[in-house]
Amino acid sequence: MQTAFNILHIPSCHSFSLYSHILDIPLWLRAFDAKYRGKGGPPFARPQWDQLLAEYGAVTDVPALAFWQDLVAAYPEAKVVLMQRDDVEAWYRSFDDAIIKLMWGRVGNFIADLDPWFVGPLRDVHLRWARDWMRVSSAEEMRKVARSRYREHYEDVRSVVPRERLLEYRLGSGWEPLCAFLGKEVPADVAFPRVNETKSMQEKVAIIMRRGVRNFLKAALLWLFPVLLSLVLLNVFYY
Repeated sequence: MQTAFNILHIPSCHSFSLYSHILDIPLWLRAFDAKYRGKGGPPFARPQWDQLLAEYGAVTDVPALAFWQDLVAAYPEAKVVLMQRDDVEAWYRSFDDAIIKLMWGRVGNFIADLDPWFVGPLRDVHLRWARDWMRVSSAEEMRKVARSRYREHYEDVRSVVPRERLLEYRLGSGWEPLCAFLGKEVPADVAFPRVNETKSMQEKVAIIMRRGVRNFLKAALLWLFPVLLSLVLLNVFYY
């Protein structure tokens, strides 16, 4: 859906957006603290969301998902699109492959520990979503509750969002219902995007992991260079 919004010239905040907005993550963590842990002040209201989401016209995915009720209340003029899937089991398999295995995997967490500048903050904000919104602390717990949490979320949205603000969009419906709901022209000669979410996520995560390793190696070299230089100079003067 993020791709569809972008085609409609509605810039969308998605988990992928964080990759180029690392400096926003401390503010997201403050939002988690305020809403879920009662720390650092009251839950965010419109002024704080305006600051964090100033360049976007829509939000999808993590971390905004954890604050959907706050955003619905803060922006009473906003519309809500609820994605309908025919096969929850297909969604679960994709969620397991694209999210659970990557989020709780040893390699990714090891690289996140090595790179506190980029991979680390990305890992931290996703773990806060898992612990605070999903209410889990391990891959096993996430697998156990994923389907029920999925259904619970859909029921919550339907019970909270007024019908005139809600579109239950079924995948495969094309542009027409979405554009009619949003008041947008149907894009000419542009098919509704179909993205393999699992493959796309895995490709992006591979890029992130490589960047994390490079960041660690650069930092290690910067730390080691003065030490090596000192040893060389000591060796020169000694001989």
